[in-house]
Amino acid sequence: MIYLDSAATTRPCDEAVAAAASALTDVWGNPSSVHKMGLDAHRRIEAARTVILSSLGVRREGELIFTSSGTEANNLATLGVCHSKQRRGKIIVTEGEHASVWASALEAEREGFELAAIPTKSGALDMDALRASLTPDTVLVSLMLVNSETGANYNVAEAFRIVGEAAPDAIRHCDAVQGYMKLPFTARSLGADLISISAHKIHGLKGAGALYVNQRVRKLRALAPVIYGGGQESGLRSGTVNVPAVLAFAAAAERAAKTCAADAERMKLLRERAIHSLGSIGLRPNLPPEAAPHILSVTLPGIKSETALNFLSSRGICVSSGSACSTHSRNISRALLAFGLTEREADTTIRLSLSRETTEDEIDTAAAALEVCVRTLARM
Repeated sequence: MIYLDSAATTRPCDEAVAAAASALTDVWGNPSSVHKMGLDAHRRIEAARTVILSSLGVRREGELIFTSSGTEANNLATLGVCHSKQRRGKIIVTEGEHASVWASALEAEREGFELAAIPTKSGALDMDALRASLTPDTVLVSLMLVNSETGANYNVAEAFRIVGEAAPDAIRHCDAVQGYMKLPFTARSLGADLISISAHKIHGLKGAGALYVNQRVRKLRALAPVIYGGGQESGLRSGTVNVPAVLAFAAAAERAAKTCAADAERMKLLRERAIHSLGSIGLRPNLPPEAAPHILSVTLPGIKSETALNFLSSRGICVSSGSACSTHSRNISRALLAFGLTEREADTTIRLSLSRETTEDEIDTAAAALEVCVRTLARM
């Protein structure tokens, strides 16, 4: 089996599995309980929080709210900011945002907020459109760091600098789920008030995500909960913390941080190898001006992506047609349309995504299989 769908999820690393196993057998108490078992679990959760904050370059100037996923972190950021406001204002996102931000933004619009979407033609943020959209009543600007379908690496730091100058009261949120541990950044370098990340994209377990919240947001009380209950996670995310998944998250982050730069460089070389191999068989990938090292979008000549996926899967090669969260939707990908593809092109586009475990042989085998796929299916 050749797995080239790491933007959807990654294989849990040994360190994450060991941390989860320890939590299940040694510290299975409820971290909200005040007895020894609960306090032991609580201490491990706080240690994990420190590790993950450190991976974002944060020491004391913010906090981390654990969630069940990147999707929940994005919902908390988007709707949490909107629900904290007594007066309706404007929210700004990109046209190709992940469904968890886009759907949240549409819900906010139904609640009375004005919604503006910034173009991302060819995989670049339209800074002029951003400037034109910013108004004094802008309450939230949410921009993804890496597009999960095209691999476009957006210049979020520059965009947030523009936001800070034109709408200084606006809260700045970055969905960094696909960029975390793939690109070098810190909370400070991004200029973000809120940052969403997820465990299972970095060889952790499914069931754990997090939202970084800086002191500015807490001081302004600019974030309200979207889940109510016992008031865990500083009152911003009620519900018993998933101890095994959170401890595995920290273990995966600690492991990834040790080789992050080297892993990214290696994935970049593998991606370039794939681009060259696909080009030699007449396939032209969709290349943004700045790209993450692990995602490659390829439009096939007149072959529906679902058909190609089934063909490749029958030969033991796992790729996808875009974001795994949108796979079951019948709609044409917004991200690919925003990139500039036609509906027909978007419907014939697949995504290859790599991890630190991907090998050169796997890239070469996948390219050869794609050549057979195109030759066979195009003839049919």
